[in-house]
Amino acid sequence: MYGYVRPQKAELRMRDYELFRAAYCGLCETLRRRCGAVSRLVVNYDLTFLAMVLSDRTDTEMKRCPVHPLRKRACVCSGEAMEAAADYSVILAWWKLRDNMRDESAPKALLSGSGAALFKRAYEKAAAARPDFDRNTRRCLRELETLEREKCGSLDRAADCFARILAFAAGESGSEQQRRIRRELFYHVGRYVYILDAVDDLADDVRKNSYNPLRFRLADDREALSAEEKASVRATLNLSQRSAAAALLLREEDAWQPILENIVTLGLPAVTDLVFAGKWNQKKTDRGDIPGHEE
Repeated sequence: MYGYVRPQKAELRMRDYELFRAAYCGLCETLRRRCGAVSRLVVNYDLTFLAMVLSDRTDTEMKRCPVHPLRKRACVCSGEAMEAAADYSVILAWWKLRDNMRDESAPKALLSGSGAALFKRAYEKAAAARPDFDRNTRRCLRELETLEREKCGSLDRAADCFARILAFAAGESGSEQQRRIRRELFYHVGRYVYILDAVDDLADDVRKNSYNPLRFRLADDREALSAEEKASVRATLNLSQRSAAAALLLREEDAWQPILENIVTLGLPAVTDLVFAGKWNQKKTDRGDIPGHEE
């Protein structure tokens, strides 16, 4: 995943930030417990968001953290939601590595291949636990590969393939209305993430001759969007952001809701501004913005 789905930390109440950090650290701990220590490397904001949406628990346990081994951290690491998010994280990371092996230059492809070998056992465990999610992920990625071969310039078609991967994570628990709300929310967040990543990676993809629907939409291999093109892409991003926010409003109120609303209504737009301003790569390397790395 990409790390775009994060809160606007300055706008969170302290208790909400502490709960968000407990979810992030809980996902990290659950990854270790279910899939081995190496799987901690794939903990990310995006799947923490998914875990919070799915979770009906906020009880914490104190666990030791490799980053701060002398001080235990509060973790929300029990329950089906965290286990599901951990498995989804590993499955998505595995297929991302496999995709990189196919698309990257030889040195980076070798590095991705080494990473895939390292993650193979973790992936097999996760896929065995979530076979339907794994099958759906493979099916959607095959559709995306077809669009890549066709050099498809449609943002909607390409983003739909990725969005349906996340929408499938809505699961089968709860009422039909609850599942429909989760599917709508995950679909539009997934669509948003894919399109924003296409903007973020455009220059690199042009230089590496990698697939990016924006390359073929523009048809002249420019490394940057014009002001008019930026406005058009932001309009489609705004559509998914508003749709995700609308779905979130229908969700039953719980302790996670203020954090989720912060992410969708403030966090996503803030990250988008950074991406369009060309400042995102600088921001995402700030480890002080990562839960557990502040001190």
